[in-house]
Amino acid sequence: RSKEEEEKSKNVWLKGHTDVGSITILWSQPVGGLQILAPDSRWKWVRHIDNALVINTGDVINFISGGYYKPTIHRVVQPPEDQRNYNRLGAFYFTMPDDDVRLLPFVESPVLQRVGIERQCPDEDSPLFEAWRKGRTTSYGRTDLQKGKEHNVEEQVVEGIVVKHYG
Repeated sequence: RSKEEEEKSKNVWLKGHTDVGSITILWSQPVGGLQILAPDSRWKWVRHIDNALVINTGDVINFISGGYYKPTIHRVVQPPEDQRNYNRLGAFYFTMPDDDVRLLPFVESPVLQRVGIERQCPDEDSPLFEAWRKGRTTSYGRTDLQKGKEHNVEEQVVEGIVVKHYG
């Protein structure tokens, strides 16, 4: 991308987001670019470890765990200056449930019974995975995002659930 495009996007190649599925597995890469949003609300580089895998939890894990396991908020940014002349190649594996799975918390879990369940929506309104997957993927980059309540966050509604995009 041109210098002007990088400045306009603040060097962000793919805004902060969560993955639509259950778990995403990717090979660790020596060229930087992947960042996660840490609990202190700061973006942190994902450190490269030779022959390692990076595992991100997705939206489905959040739904079925009743919010116990949060999805990994991550983004892709321009690599550091000393790595910009190298190609950044990725191999990704996305795990997803069958399309007919309803995205409900697993209420039979003793852990969830002990710690409590955070529902994304009322049980009767919970989407099937197919609707969630299609809603998230077909609207990405095609709908106008609304300014969220949080700093540098934009929102959209998919299947009645607020989806956040992080700057």
